[in-house]
Amino acid sequence: MYRIYTEKTVDDAVAKGLNELGVTEDDIKIEVIDGGSGGFLGFGKRDAEVQLTVINPELKTYGSIEEMIEQHSAEVQEEPEAAVEIPEPEPVKVQPEPEITEEADQPEIPEAEHQTAVEHEVTADAEDEHTVYESPINNAADDTADYISRVVHEMNIPNETEVSIKDTTVTIEFHAELAAKIIGKRGQTLNALQELAQNYFNTIYKSYGTVFLDVENYREKRRETLESLAINMSKKAMRTNEPVKMEPMPSFERKTMHHVLSRIKNVETYSEGREPNRYLVIIKK
Repeated sequence: MYRIYTEKTVDDAVAKGLNELGVTEDDIKIEVIDGGSGGFLGFGKRDAEVQLTVINPELKTYGSIEEMIEQHSAEVQEEPEAAVEIPEPEPVKVQPEPEITEEADQPEIPEAEHQTAVEHEVTADAEDEHTVYESPINNAADDTADYISRVVHEMNIPNETEVSIKDTTVTIEFHAELAAKIIGKRGQTLNALQELAQNYFNTIYKSYGTVFLDVENYREKRRETLESLAINMSKKAMRTNEPVKMEPMPSFERKTMHHVLSRIKNVETYSEGREPNRYLVIIKK
């Protein structure tokens, strides 16, 4: 989906399109059809012309540009939704340690029986340790999936989850009819849920592990969008000779853009700000 806009300058034409579509430059690809001209003595003057093409996979679900504009106008008039109350993780119950009685109260055990009891106790401890630590990341991943699924249910979104583990990376994939509501605008809701899942996972799994949430292959589509956006914004940085500051995004998304832009000559990138508001800056060398 695309639409062509005309104004006195390229920047004015782009601004006009962004305002009408209700998007940011992250969501579109900008192609300059005609850079425009101021003419000479009033002759040969012409406006700039740009084509804005939707590249955000979430926005591509609209049937047409017109439907997308109508939806944006309706959203502007809507009141913000009430905040969803997120259930707190259930506290882990710690069993009290058994009381230690004085030695005088302990009955004497014959040496042979004592040795057998010690061996049995060591074996039992080894079995208990094997049971607890056999696959802790699997248990933690399943518990995290159950928790984050309940959170999404509290958002009135029926869902099921599927867990996969590769090394220390846990991927939890949602299956839901209202996938767009789980994703949110430019993935903001999904990223917030992912951070929540990561924090919960860290409380029950003490070793290193990373949690990723996905729904309808959104992460792969988002990666493709970010790669196109990186190229698009690098052209803007070279065209305007000014720094281009992106909107805040998670570290793994900034890493994707850094990687793409590292292969483009005449531009360089760096990050500014503090999490969760850290953003990427693209400048011309």
